[in-house]
Amino acid sequence: MSFADEVREELAQITVKKPCCRRSLTLGLLWNAEIDAHKQARIVYKQEVTANLSAQMIRASYGKAPEENTFGKCGHRFWELCFSAPSFYKLYKQLESGSATLAEHVEPSCEGCRSAFLRGIFLASGTVNDPHKNFHLEMLQPPSRVEQTEEFLTECGYPPKRINRPKGIGLYYKDSSAVEDLLALMGAQHTIFEVINSRIEREIRNNENRATNCVAKNIEKTIYAATRHMEAINKLMEHGKLENLSEGVKSTAMLRYRNPDATLDELARMHEPTISKSGLNHRLQKILDAAEEL
Repeated sequence: MSFADEVREELAQITVKKPCCRRSLTLGLLWNAEIDAHKQARIVYKQEVTANLSAQMIRASYGKAPEENTFGKCGHRFWELCFSAPSFYKLYKQLESGSATLAEHVEPSCEGCRSAFLRGIFLASGTVNDPHKNFHLEMLQPPSRVEQTEEFLTECGYPPKRINRPKGIGLYYKDSSAVEDLLALMGAQHTIFEVINSRIEREIRNNENRATNCVAKNIEKTIYAATRHMEAINKLMEHGKLENLSEGVKSTAMLRYRNPDATLDELARMHEPTISKSGLNHRLQKILDAAEEL
């Protein structure tokens, strides 16, 4: 079972008690339905758990059991529900024509209604990636519904991005916070913990990688600087110019020559008496300049 299927299983088990929330859930599940010339509603689902929940809500909301069919296509199985209900046909046409708004049928003051409607849409057309791989939550919408769905999500505080798909328009999120919040709004409490844990694990890994990269860069800089110093000192020694340096600079040159792997901090502490790091850098630069003159 995929991660998205696990999320759908959890969402389908949520009990909805208030009548207004049941209506919102039903509307979300039937949001992508089509109406034929005989005023019959038809909707196809990719998951059996969603089809079963939708059939249950249709029976509860419209007092009749839908006709259920299953069929295969391109190696996949689909579940089709067909039913006739004058009230649903009227609502469908009102929403399609714009004479009614979504807010009139999803109670804006009831958090449970917004949660139920969003849950229905996700169950019918949504998917979410395993957060251990990458964060991506998407709901595929037909062109006739995308504007209203986008407006609803924006009013909830989560404006989505769009992507064209072969069978519609995907409204998607890749931000981990938005994915977490939307799953929480739908009621997927168990999934939320897994998403948060995966985000924390990813942040820890990223911090470790940054720290490792920082250490690696510091080591690389230390090696590069030490190599330049050693080349300069060897050049001065070959030309017999090392003795021309001041005692302090010559002392630093010999300490570096004997300790090619030492960091600048370690090298500064080796002096007697110890010198500051800026003082050490000043002496090393004199060594480089002297070698450059040759």
